[in-house]
Amino acid sequence: MNNDTVKKILTYQKNEITEHILYGALAKRAKGKNAKILQKISEDELKHYKFFKKITGKDTRPDWIKIYFYRFVSRIFGFTFTIKMMSNGEEQAEHNYEEVEDTVPGIKKIIQEEVKHEESLMGQLEEGVLNHMSSMVLAINNSIQEITGIVVGLTFAIADTLMIGKTALISGIAATLAMVASEYLSQKANSEEGSAPVQAAVYTGIIYLAVVAFLVSPFFIFAHHYTALAAAIAAVVIIVSVFTFFMSVVKGLNYTKALAEVSIITAGVVTLSFFLGMGMKLIFG
Repeated sequence: MNNDTVKKILTYQKNEITEHILYGALAKRAKGKNAKILQKISEDELKHYKFFKKITGKDTRPDWIKIYFYRFVSRIFGFTFTIKMMSNGEEQAEHNYEEVEDTVPGIKKIIQEEVKHEESLMGQLEEGVLNHMSSMVLAINNSIQEITGIVVGLTFAIADTLMIGKTALISGIAATLAMVASEYLSQKANSEEGSAPVQAAVYTGIIYLAVVAFLVSPFFIFAHHYTALAAAIAAVVIIVSVFTFFMSVVKGLNYTKALAEVSIITAGVVTLSFFLGMGMKLIFG
């Protein structure tokens, strides 16, 4: 076996021990079925590590930076998002394994197990927030379009920073309450088993109110209304980018395409609001 092959196998070995420790850490934080699934995957990764160790005859240290990074990510975005991100790396690893398939007998079995435990995990892992993804998408899209339209329209209509902030805040809170009530009634009318109207309404309210806070706060911080508007638009860009990334990872969507679609819709609303605001200013002064 040449040195290049040995180096590649040591890289695979390092990846397996890293994921063994990471999945084990996630399993300790999880509960019930989720904990069992994560622990099983952790054990599979250890088997893969031992398989490679027999070939190299060496121990490898885990990538602690990767472990701490994904543990941090999991606390913010949840297990499913984290494992989806990790699976992208595993898909690349599967292609790399094929490079040494002729040299390392049994590598196909490793690949099959990687695919199997990934599919098993994604099919069985239960995470409350993901059960209400549709509610979250609806809330964030509605809140961004509505509140962005309000602040842009008011900025060019009345040009009073504090008044814009107060008006947008009142409108945002009223819209949040209306959205929460609508989502609760919508989920209540849903006869599907496992629907949770209260949870759906809570997630909707939290997201809607968070967007309102991000978009309205610049008008209470900056004195000039155009500066506040620029900060609010920047907040929209950040929110859209982060949430679209989260959704694309969890749902397996094309991030660029999803981001472009959301951005075009948001830009359309902002543009229409701009002309509406300018029209109101010309008419009423």
